[in-house]
Parts: sequence; structure tokens; C-alpha cells
Amino acid sequence: MVKAIKQKPPKPKKCKCCPVKFIPRNSLQTVCSPKCAIQLANQLSERKQKRLEKEQRAAWNKRKADVKPLSHWVNMTQRVFNDYIRARDGNICISCGSTTAVSYHAGHFRTTAAASHLRFNEDNCHSQCSACNIHHSGAIGSYRIALIAKIGLKRVLAIESDNNPHRYTREELDTIRARYRALLRALFKEREAA
Repeated sequence: MVKAIKQKPPKPKKCKCCPVKFIPRNSLQTVCSPKCAIQLANQLSERKQKRLEKEQRAAWNKRKADVKPLSHWVNMTQRVFNDYIRARDGNICISCGSTTAVSYHAGHFRTTAAASHLRFNEDNCHSQCSACNIHHSGAIGSYRIALIAKIGLKRVLAIESDNNPHRYTREELDTIRARYRALLRALFKEREAA
């Protein structure tokens, strides 16, 4: 004698397109009607198209970035570094001590032209009024005196005697830029909390 196997009635599912609950005819059915099936197919097609467009945009942006010269990445990193230096030091000129200047720069003690390997060295760069930085060629004499008072003679001599050339790579510049962005954000958060 063969026993009849009782089949459990299928559990109701929620349609993926509308809030209706339905009893599926098979385990693969996910929508309640042909209208919802068409709507779901359109949604999936749109998602696939958006994902494809996003991937194409990312590939295009990568190709554009790959053809940019190294100087572009140096300039971008320099901007972030300079923003951090100005935020770190505030509106005070290391050379003349002015706190009322119209604008402040991140002035390098040893210029980026003379010592490009020190362009991202925090000891070599400090807030400086635009007049001292541009019109007085950095006002190096008073800059050095204030720098010795600020960081000490030993570190100033280390900057002055460092002549090891260094050529930055794009990956290195990306790392430096990310580091100084994070430091700048942390500095702003710290000041907001205080």
C-alpha cells in the first residue's frame, strides 16, 4: 500500500513591485501579476544600465587621471598641505608677526624651487602674510630667527642641510594628500569641540 504524501500549501509571498501578498505557482515566482513582472523587469534593466554607466564613468575618470602629468598631482597635494599649514598656524606671519594681513600663505623656509624634496615638510612650512611671502621674497632673515624660536636650532639646521633629492610618485602624493586631508578634518573637529 502506497501512502499519499501530503503537500503543504505554498506560503504567501510579498510581491517585489507592489505591497500585495500572493501565493506563488512555483518557487521562482516573485511577482503577483504580469503587470508587476514587466515593472520589475524594467526596474532591473534600469539598475543594470545605471551600474554600467557608473562603471564606464569610473573607467573614463581613471583613464583621464592616468594621462595627467605628475605636476598636476603635486599641485593638488600642495594645495591640501598648504590648507593644513594655514589652519595649523592660524592668521599670524612667522616673518613679521602680523595678525592683520589681508591674506596668509603657507610660506616655505627653503623654497620649493630650491628644495622640492622639502615641500611637504611641516618644519619647512609655516603661515606667512602675503606681503612677506611675495614682496619680500619670504623675508628669510626674520623667518629664520622666528623659526629657531619656534622649532629649535637643531631642526632648522636639519632643514638647511637636507639636500637629498626626492622625486615623488603619484601613489606617494595620493598618500600625502589623504593624510593632510584627514589631519585638516581632525583639526577642524577639535576646534569645533573646544
